[in-house]
Amino acid sequence: MRPGPRRPHPGTGAGTGPTDTARRIIRLNYGFQLLFNLLWWMPVFYAYQKAAGLSDGQIFGIQSIYYVAFCLFEIPTGLIADRIGTRNCLRAGAVVMTAANLAPVVSASYTGFLVHFLAIAAGRSLTSGAASAYLYDGLRAEKCDEHYLKAEGTARALGLAAKIVCWPLVGPLMAVVHAAPTCSAPRARRAPSPAP
Repeated sequence: MRPGPRRPHPGTGAGTGPTDTARRIIRLNYGFQLLFNLLWWMPVFYAYQKAAGLSDGQIFGIQSIYYVAFCLFEIPTGLIADRIGTRNCLRAGAVVMTAANLAPVVSASYTGFLVHFLAIAAGRSLTSGAASAYLYDGLRAEKCDEHYLKAEGTARALGLAAKIVCWPLVGPLMAVVHAAPTCSAPRARRAPSPAP
């Protein structure tokens, strides 16, 4: 006797489409990964650092430190996400990355840019793993965890496709010159001519 078709395991949601809530979580993840990985500022930032007086050696040295720091920060930030929860970890990452972007404004120097990239590494470490965990936990709560791999893979693919499509536009966008209002020095007041 041949066995019949396998029934999905109770509670797994296997063989069913995602629920409305699961679809919403997947869409939010698509949007997050699209914007999180686009990094419009990366090509522009090189020109910004050059304009601030940094040499190529300093710029690429900071980049090297950034990538090493990003890898090292992944370990403690994973523990933090487990301790405070994925949503709180995503919020913390957003706060850190927002604050990081103020560092070059306060100090457009080697130190300011180094602090900026170290803070960006910390912020991205807080959000990278937490976003995947949030997606998985959300789908599992909806008993739709079998859709996780496809949702995660599609989100990553969208992020890479956006880079391929959008990064070539950075050069033309940087070539656009926006006229800024100039502040002219106040004219010296002429002394009144003496009365005849």
